[in-house]
Amino acid sequence: MFNPDQLKFALDLRGLSKADLAEMMEVTPRTITNYLKGRSEPDLKTLGRILKFSPDFFKRDDLPVISEHAVSFRSYARMPAKYKKMALSYGVTAFILDDWINKKFELKTANLPDLSSLPPETAAQILRLEWSLGNKPIPNLIALLESKGIRIFSISVKAKEIDAFCVWNNSTPFIFLNNQKSAERSRFDAAHELGHLIRDTSSMKHDGSFNANNNDGEDTRQIEKDANTFAAAFLMPEQALRQYQITQISIEQLLNLKAIFGVSITALASRMYSLNMITEWVYNRVLCPQFAQLKYRTNEPRPMKKETSKVWEKLLLLLEEDNISIKDIANQLNIHENDISDLIFKLTKNSRNQLRVVK
Repeated sequence: MFNPDQLKFALDLRGLSKADLAEMMEVTPRTITNYLKGRSEPDLKTLGRILKFSPDFFKRDDLPVISEHAVSFRSYARMPAKYKKMALSYGVTAFILDDWINKKFELKTANLPDLSSLPPETAAQILRLEWSLGNKPIPNLIALLESKGIRIFSISVKAKEIDAFCVWNNSTPFIFLNNQKSAERSRFDAAHELGHLIRDTSSMKHDGSFNANNNDGEDTRQIEKDANTFAAAFLMPEQALRQYQITQISIEQLLNLKAIFGVSITALASRMYSLNMITEWVYNRVLCPQFAQLKYRTNEPRPMKKETSKVWEKLLLLLEEDNISIKDIANQLNIHENDISDLIFKLTKNSRNQLRVVK
């Protein structure tokens, strides 16, 4: 039997309005409204072809729900509604995929500490201590987070307002990274979301709810500021940075340092300025104008290679041994194989329906 809620979900994931679908199906907007209200049923084959879902998808039971207040988007007030819905729909799809994988493989269980009582800088230091990281730069942040039981997925939303978000599904933490961002930006985003997971436990609950967006604007801004402070301290520990104390700072020296810590040149300069390793005059009068002139805030110089999921690289090899393709998984879940690829950093290519890890 047709489930109107599945049609609503499909529209949200594709970023389409009722009017968009009406035009694509060559029907009236009122007809689409009737579908969504369950007053009439569409031709499911046509609907599936247009929206790139299996016709059976529109018959399945209701999916999990992530409300708009389940996550903390940094540009929440300025973000178009359709992009919020797209991002959250990716999250729900990841839940479905993760459930499928958990039935076949035993994945790491997360046991994250609650550091909500600590200032962000201190929390970063304590977490590094608990995870035996010392003060060394982190070579692969996604691999580290996955080793701690955090599910890392990518999303394909072409909207600058959406950097990343995190959410709990039952007792499992998820982080979603926009694959449109640079590698350096994604690493910082991942560390930012880690800060939410371990410091905002009073607002973010394991049932998937997150209350930051229900607070007033000032509280939300402080939460996001603290998460940025945590991310900077976690990726660029003060003791490690001070080993590279530079008397006469230059763009070239910053470029060399950014390669060591795996952060953007602007994030590196900001962190060094906050630690008084760069004077206010040099930061505001010399470096920031140079960053603007060179467009380094939007185009990262000497970009690093993007990090991807190590867990999914291994899972894909195991699935290939069992002769299971992405298309097979998609068929079982009644979703499109491209939706799975978008979630797993586009690690696979289809060749005769067999999985192959991209080298």
